Amino acid sequence: MTIWEISEKADYIAQRHQQLQDQWHLYCNSLVQGITLSKARLHHAMSCAAQGDMRFVLFGHFTINVTLADNFNSHTIEYYLETKDGEKQCIAKAQLMADGMVDGHVSNRDRQQVLEHYLEKIAPVYNGLYAAVEHDLPVNLKQLMDGNTSANVA
Repeated sequence: MTIWEISEKADYIAQRHQQLQDQWHLYCNSLVQGITLSKARLHHAMSCAAQGDMRFVLFGHFTINVTLADNFNSHTIEYYLETKDGEKQCIAKAQLMADGMVDGHVSNRDRQQVLEHYLEKIAPVYNGLYAAVEHDLPVNLKQLMDGNTSANVA
């Protein structure tokens, strides 16, 4: 392979990588705007995050971390739930395509669609917390992810 062939391939890789990063940034902006401009009381607070990640504090106790998977050219959005003591678990995944579509049907430019998609992904968290609070039970991450809030193991 000549230097020019490698240069051509490198330019293609860099261009596609930049397109993916641009789509990720659009998704992030749409989600942040969707949450902050929503009139619904979601009890989300923005938190500082590492470069390229989004973090939302839920009820002052749980952190929802939204990130693009670590692999180079990864199109996978990962949603993590983390407790105050650092326990962390992936709760959902989605696919971000180069054309800006998320999971094939959500435009990353439409903040309402992005917000609704995000809330669908994290709905099990709200459902588990609601059931625990309704029954006056403490919750830990394992219970929340197992959907078992009837056991009192905090």
